[in-house]
Amino acid sequence: MKKIIKVISLFLIIVVFGEVSYASEYLNNVEFTQKRMDENITWSGREWITDKYPPRISKNAIEFTDIEENKAVKNRLQNSRYIYVWTGNDYLVYRSDHDYKGYDKQKYLYRLSADFQQILNTYEIPNWINYMEFVDDKIFIATENVFPSVSDGRVLGINSSEFEIYYSYDCDEWTKVDYEDNYYIDMHKINNKLLIDNYLYSDGNFDKVVYENHYSRPTYKVGEFLCEEDKKNEKKTEDNTVLAFSNDGVYWVYMVIDKKMEGIQDMFVVGDEIVIEDYRDYYVGDKEEVFSQLREKLPNNPVYVKFNDDILGFDEPPIIEDGSTLVPMRFLFEQMGADVEWDSETQTATATLDNKAVTFSIDNVNARINNKPAKMDVPARLVNGKTMVPLRFLSENMGYDVDWDADSRTAIVNS
Repeated sequence: MKKIIKVISLFLIIVVFGEVSYASEYLNNVEFTQKRMDENITWSGREWITDKYPPRISKNAIEFTDIEENKAVKNRLQNSRYIYVWTGNDYLVYRSDHDYKGYDKQKYLYRLSADFQQILNTYEIPNWINYMEFVDDKIFIATENVFPSVSDGRVLGINSSEFEIYYSYDCDEWTKVDYEDNYYIDMHKINNKLLIDNYLYSDGNFDKVVYENHYSRPTYKVGEFLCEEDKKNEKKTEDNTVLAFSNDGVYWVYMVIDKKMEGIQDMFVVGDEIVIEDYRDYYVGDKEEVFSQLREKLPNNPVYVKFNDDILGFDEPPIIEDGSTLVPMRFLFEQMGADVEWDSETQTATATLDNKAVTFSIDNVNARINNKPAKMDVPARLVNGKTMVPLRFLSENMGYDVDWDADSRTAIVNS
């Protein structure tokens, strides 16, 4: 006897098709061990550098060279911590320790000579800088306004507001980027685009990334990859930490570390090691052991899908079979708002949207549209526990237009 289950909430179809909540790839576990680090260092783009003036620099983050002090520069940069960013000719230097003292005064960005002996220029900037990135010929900064939290005349701490993004060609004139969200901004360069929270920014345009299961959270740049701590992952327990890695900000893979982190503050690469700066400690793991898996698991020439202007961040990236793009069914139908019926005996699904109905089966090119026979170029497939369906066939028969941008390898679906 046929069992027909009508799924209004498409979450149930996960069980029926044998899908799991996360079908994304998991890396093999890599051991991270505790390590003492005596220097606060960042990668300038030229060398490892400490955050005071005069700084200490290193090519390998092990042996450091002291820089000669210039008193005039020290008088300008004393008593604060700084980020040094190499431009190719000199350094752009900005404060990293945001402080409410003098919060009502203008903030500054310094251009420092390559030998650290002269401040070449001082620029007024809109607010404190959290992130700086170079894209093409523009300098982007993600900023925040810092001011004291006061109660009964006592300073209790620091509040932040006015999280904004600006760009400039010369550091003199800054143009505000029209970005609606005003909470804390994460900004990292990836593939010559900016990942800003869950938006990809390029050529003045924001493309929102809508994830199937991934949740955007504080992001760190770890070598050529993005990394986040995934506290909502299905494999997260009280005794471990789950990290998410991406090479484009759209598709992610995951790795479980058998250590509980109290609160990750930063992640970066130093020499042959990945360093996790936890709330109290530093932990290091073998970089190549992680990166070799990432290069294997993450797609190096991915296909993207834009649905009504949003980029879909599938758990399982789309694949191309015989010229047809196959995508995870559940998330696609969720975006459409379609209802689904499932016949367990024949492993056949019927998707209904308004007055349109499409029926198809796994590994079968024969389909039905409004109960009339039709044939797909390729059938639906099961890939890593996900039901992958031909995007163009299903979308067009649900009333959507589908275009293909060959340059960006993007299928564009619009209602």
